[in-house]
Amino acid sequence: MLALAINLLFAIAAVAAMLSLVDSAMKARRAYAMLMRERALMGAGFVMQVDPHEVRLRAAARHSGTAMMPRRSSMQRPQPALARGAA
Repeated sequence: MLALAINLLFAIAAVAAMLSLVDSAMKARRAYAMLMRERALMGAGFVMQVDPHEVRLRAAARHSGTAMMPRRSSMQRPQPALARGAA
């Protein structure tokens, strides 16, 4: 009885693994076809537009109670004035 249960579990695991591989293969084939279509369009001179769901926004600051200051660009230091009469 125990051997039958173990064999049944192995069979179920094998079926689940096979279904997972088939699903991954189908998704990969679909993604490859889409990439080849985009490649053909770009080769023809068209520019693909990014789908809105593919654009990721930055995550909000997660500091509680403190305001995040925007990052400043590096400021240029003032250069010393040339001495009068120097060229």
